[in-house]
Amino acid sequence: MPNMKTISVAVSEEDYAAFRAVAEAEGRSIALLIREAMATYRATVLERRTPLQTLPVLVGHRATGPLPMREEIYGEVFDRDGS
Repeated sequence: MPNMKTISVAVSEEDYAAFRAVAEAEGRSIALLIREAMATYRATVLERRTPLQTLPVLVGHRATGPLPMREEIYGEVFDRDGS
């Protein structure tokens, strides 16, 4: 896999057992499950976007803050990111 960084992580016995059970049941690796969990956290928490309804704009006036890119607007309108 290109552009991957190897890390070591200490986890609780309970978390390890839960991930191991799911990995075995789904025929996937624990590493893959952790990568997916990290990607989901990044997308939902670290890269949280402001919904269009709460943009800092006054009707008839200029924006009072940064506006989203066109792709972000289309993604929200057409629900392309699954939210």
